[in-house]
Amino acid sequence: MTNNAIRRLTAVTAAAGLAVLVPAGAAAAHVRSDGAPVAQGGYGVVGLIVPGESELADTVGLTVTIPAGVDLKSARTLPVPGWTANVERQDGRVARIVWTASTPESGFSNAEYQKFSFSAGPWPEGKETVALPSEQKYSDGSVVAWNEVAVDRESEPEHPAPVVALSAADGHDAHGGSTEHEHDHDEQVAASADGSGWQSAVSVLSLVLSLAAAGGVALLLRRDRGA
Repeated sequence: MTNNAIRRLTAVTAAAGLAVLVPAGAAAAHVRSDGAPVAQGGYGVVGLIVPGESELADTVGLTVTIPAGVDLKSARTLPVPGWTANVERQDGRVARIVWTASTPESGFSNAEYQKFSFSAGPWPEGKETVALPSEQKYSDGSVVAWNEVAVDRESEPEHPAPVVALSAADGHDAHGGSTEHEHDHDEQVAASADGSGWQSAVSVLSLVLSLAAAGGVALLLRRDRGA
């Protein structure tokens, strides 16, 4: 094998490894849920993917409104470096969660995205989804509202609200005591502390594949020199 062929093989292998490490759909053009469902009647972690869209300004704020009928008793946010988070309550329930960039430099451009996560509950029973109307604030003062809900599965509005999927309770009593709910709540927070488990597993797999490919390239190079 020639040195040029080896270099091409190494480049392809490196590119493949990086492709595995990049989250799919990170550049979608609206605020959306990461797709992880939460349990009906229980506590769960919601992850919101927020891409920057403006070519003229950075994203510096995100406000998520909890709609009427979704009576979350508590909510905890996952820290985002350079951002502050405030859980606003009204009439004994969580009404809004507001993330704000601490400095202008903490905002992100249209070439970037950020993930904002919170663990909350209890989520309503008897519903398959919950829409979370959101407002994305930019450094030039403009605000984009993501608050429209699709009327059917085939259509998507211009400014869709992120939608959280709700799954049926997995065999335990959804009306259990507060201690059980808080225990589940803490487990969900711990599980999401590093983003998501599958991303970590994929990263490890990508590293192993890259190392194995690099070893194969080195072996071929030695054989080529020996020939």
